[in-house]
Amino acid sequence: MNENKINFLDVIGKNTGKTKEDEAIEKAQHPEENITNCPYNVCDGSGMIRLKNENGATCVDFCQCYEDTVLRQKLVNANISLDFLNEDFSFDDGKTRVSILKPKLVEDELKIKKKNQTKQEALIEEDPNLFIKRHFSIKEETRTPGEIFKSYSEKNSELMTKNKKPANLLLFGDSGNGKTSFACLIGSFFLQKNKKVYFSNTEKFLNSIYDKKVDVKEISTKYDVLILDEFFAEYHTDSKWAKTKLKEILKMRDELKLITICTSNGNPKEFSLLYGQAIMSLLKGTFFHFYLERDGDGRIEKMQNTFEEFGF
Repeated sequence: MNENKINFLDVIGKNTGKTKEDEAIEKAQHPEENITNCPYNVCDGSGMIRLKNENGATCVDFCQCYEDTVLRQKLVNANISLDFLNEDFSFDDGKTRVSILKPKLVEDELKIKKKNQTKQEALIEEDPNLFIKRHFSIKEETRTPGEIFKSYSEKNSELMTKNKKPANLLLFGDSGNGKTSFACLIGSFFLQKNKKVYFSNTEKFLNSIYDKKVDVKEISTKYDVLILDEFFAEYHTDSKWAKTKLKEILKMRDELKLITICTSNGNPKEFSLLYGQAIMSLLKGTFFHFYLERDGDGRIEKMQNTFEEFGF
């Protein structure tokens, strides 16, 4: 055999053509032909590193730039912003606080304040904070959000590995307090664990089902982690189609031991009035409720930094 000719063979001797590993070895044999564009200045830009083991045999390892490329494509496929490519839970700036709401086994009685007032009328007039106190016990966390969501993600990953039911998550609070960012960080965590993740605005998600662009069963069961952003802001009609589909999706995913994460600018009282008892039972029975609050608007803070970067 000609020593200068490189054959690319699989384990049974059939010519299969060049693999990425083969190309990396070939480039390493001719470094003068390579153009280095590895951001870490480790590999030749191929994403592969040529190494030799103790026996002198050549092997190939993945460079960090290759891992970044894989994660970048996973984020694109998951519909998650590439802003989260190099971010982890340590990005937390410490300005957001988290309160954990634990549902009471028996909710406190609703107070009727007006004569002849119906229970529904009293519920509509009830202060949202009083509603929360009637239905939940509240624990103000001393850990940072980053620490909380890292712990949540790691525990769920452990449960999924053991084929045990994970816990869903509902993040609610005012705009600009990091709900979507933390949800996306959790999504990125699971992508790096080779789980299937998908992020979508809730209304767009429901519209894709309504327009028959996707099958509700397929889209609901395909992903290990489904992130529904702006939950509660979706459009509802008298037919109650959206509520029916949401109930179907949440119930199906819970039965299949799949994680659902929702973010919302609404609050439990508003959820109760809109969705009714059936969906509220699912939310209280299968979701952690985390209330996020922040001094100031995180989006505006980022924009202030952008002004400084541009020198404005």
